[in-house]
Amino acid sequence: MTTQPQASPTMQTIQISDQAAAQLDNMAAQEHLSTRDLIERLITQHNEELEKQRALKAFFKPYRQDMTGFKFDREEANAR
Repeated sequence: MTTQPQASPTMQTIQISDQAAAQLDNMAAQEHLSTRDLIERLITQHNEELEKQRALKAFFKPYRQDMTGFKFDREEANAR
């Protein structure tokens, strides 16, 4: 299924499967939004989630340790 561009010059036509288009229409109807607004919301939410992931990785980066040379020894651990 092809979405039709709106009056805005930045809009593009995309091709998606009929099944994806039906799901998109169903989701938009449940949210009481146009499909365009739903797509914009989903993209915004996705970008916010990526930013949260980046922030968490940056926060924990100083606490990461290089464990490549570590070898667990059960006997040594039991001796402690």
